[in-house]
Amino acid sequence: MCISFFSSHFSPGHGLLGSALLLSASMASAGEYGVFSEDAFLDEMPVVLSVSRLPQRVDEAPAAVTVIDRDMIRDSGAWDLSEVMRLVPGMYVAYHASNVYTTNSMVSYHGLSDAYAHRMQVLVDGRSVYSPLFGGVLWADIPIVLDDIERIEVIRGPNSASYGANSFLGVINIISRHPAEQQGTFVSVSSGRSRDEVVARYGGRSDDLTYRLTASQRNDKGENVRIDNPLSNSNVWALNKFDDKLIKMLNFRADYHLSAVDQFEFQFGFNGGSRQEGWSVDSFYPRNKSVENHFEQLRWRRSLDLGNELSVQFYHSQESTADTLYPTASGYQGLSFNADVVAHRYDLEVQHTFSPSDHTRLVWGGSVRLDQTYWPLYLNRQDSFDFHLARLFGNLEWRVKPEVLVNVGAMAENNDFTGTDVTPRMAVNWHFAAGHTLRASHSKATRTPTLYEAEADNRYRVPTGVPAFPQADLIFRSATNGLRPERIASTELGYIGHLASLNVDFRLFHDELTDLISPYKYNPCNPTGTLPNLGGYVVPPFVPAGLTVPGIACYGVSSTASHNAGSAVVKGFETQLQWQLGQRTKLIYGLSHTRIASPNEDGQAYTNSAPTNSQSLMLTHRFNDRWSGSLMGYQVGEVRMVGADSGPDKLSYFVDTYRRWDGRVAYRFKAGTGNGELALVVQNLADSNYFEYRHDNQPPGRSAWLNLKLDL
Repeated sequence: MCISFFSSHFSPGHGLLGSALLLSASMASAGEYGVFSEDAFLDEMPVVLSVSRLPQRVDEAPAAVTVIDRDMIRDSGAWDLSEVMRLVPGMYVAYHASNVYTTNSMVSYHGLSDAYAHRMQVLVDGRSVYSPLFGGVLWADIPIVLDDIERIEVIRGPNSASYGANSFLGVINIISRHPAEQQGTFVSVSSGRSRDEVVARYGGRSDDLTYRLTASQRNDKGENVRIDNPLSNSNVWALNKFDDKLIKMLNFRADYHLSAVDQFEFQFGFNGGSRQEGWSVDSFYPRNKSVENHFEQLRWRRSLDLGNELSVQFYHSQESTADTLYPTASGYQGLSFNADVVAHRYDLEVQHTFSPSDHTRLVWGGSVRLDQTYWPLYLNRQDSFDFHLARLFGNLEWRVKPEVLVNVGAMAENNDFTGTDVTPRMAVNWHFAAGHTLRASHSKATRTPTLYEAEADNRYRVPTGVPAFPQADLIFRSATNGLRPERIASTELGYIGHLASLNVDFRLFHDELTDLISPYKYNPCNPTGTLPNLGGYVVPPFVPAGLTVPGIACYGVSSTASHNAGSAVVKGFETQLQWQLGQRTKLIYGLSHTRIASPNEDGQAYTNSAPTNSQSLMLTHRFNDRWSGSLMGYQVGEVRMVGADSGPDKLSYFVDTYRRWDGRVAYRFKAGTGNGELALVVQNLADSNYFEYRHDNQPPGRSAWLNLKLDL
């Protein structure tokens, strides 16, 4: 069904799947075609841990999930962690989307996303890396290297029942490898156009203790982009770099068996270095900021009778940024503003898994969290802002019949911004034939306003040059009292099947979103009288702000705040196929068809904010025991980027359809008593010229590098 739809809209000459099939047919001839038995299929059915917090086969999970294992990560040729998500149906990845707080890439699911994509939860070994400031994830600041990732589980759909608010459109859980699987010395060196990286790891063991220490340094060199100076009538331009990053990373994990039933796990991670913010054509000069992030995580597990388990987890994370802003307006040159940030998160969680009966399994627990954020520029306060959160959750799996499985779950959450909410989910999985499963589910989820949306008081104080009024406030953002959480009601029908050597996952979805939080502009006061001479300090046309002068009435254009005014309906279908074309050849293909309808209140254009059609594929082939290759293709339809601040209305920006091909060729060899691999990776093989989010963040053209790995 999904393939016939695809072929009716994309001919093989214009689509990824048709091109891949032609190539894979010849590659598959080098190996033998394998026929899987039903038992083999069930044995190889992936077990996921993230959907309901219970270990479940993917055909018994209550939501659609994509599993990206370490082989896929390696074969994808991805340089950044965010790039791996291009393989997930319905996922949109934009190269270095923001130049306000971070130059990180944007990863979003089903559109409606600004540069921070704050409607999706991201976890690393169960630790949330969702930023409390603007929301979303600082992908380049996560202290983990790709070689230390065991797999990534992506829940495609709301999952607040398991992980609370902000698990709104989806959840990504990144699971690291156990130190017992990474013993000895490992070195990886990469070098190529605009990028260099060195990774060193050592894993050891002492009695019941296993540990792993990984250190890396990465230098991402920015691309030169010609930017015209909007503040000058002359043809003034400069070559500016948007994304220089020096990333120093350290990660340590130790697992200790206290007894036959007790296990203790400790993790520590550090990520630091300089990040170049680049030129914003309507705000500030190019600048560098210094980043230092770290976390500490403790987890204790006790194995109980009959496979039951009790676990306690605590983690602390800190997000620190030293940043100074230099405005571009001629009247403000020579001024600077302190944009430093220090954000702490403390989280304690208890979880209990047990079987109430022979036909049921239950996981339940609770957590408490404290976020403390020092952010003087955006909060207009010199002390930290405290945010409290408490949760209770439970998920029940009930095998009604051997072929029917019911999952019921809910999360009750209370936080300082929106009070208490309960988000339930119910799903039924029916194994109607051997190797074929239907799933029906309905769930509700919420998204809590970010700190910026709920508490921002973003103003720049500048001297006026007028003795009677020595200081004026440029008000960019105002706090909004009484914001409600965003809400989604999601219904899905899914099919998971195994046909000979083909695995199929197909999903129909219908999501209704209400109370979407969107910005609006307003005049903070009614101007009266005449603005005094401010000694050359003026409000440039590009500043959407008000200018407050003490002692007189306000003067200004507008300020920005948030309100619950948006709504949208998102519907469509997705499919992901895994086709074992032979013993040495595999094709992984994803297709997403998404439609978004919205009344677009207050000019916030959600309609078409996800590509109508997007595709991805990975074709891998082992030529022999030493040589292997992979080909990746991505085709993404036109999309309206919400909040790109680049269109005539300053609210949205259309990005055209683009297609991109990546390739990887690797040679494996013996290195003493260990193994080695030399790989050549080329991204954007055709040197396509395209944009992914803003008009000024064009990804680099063709990029290539060599990677040498030694596992000794």
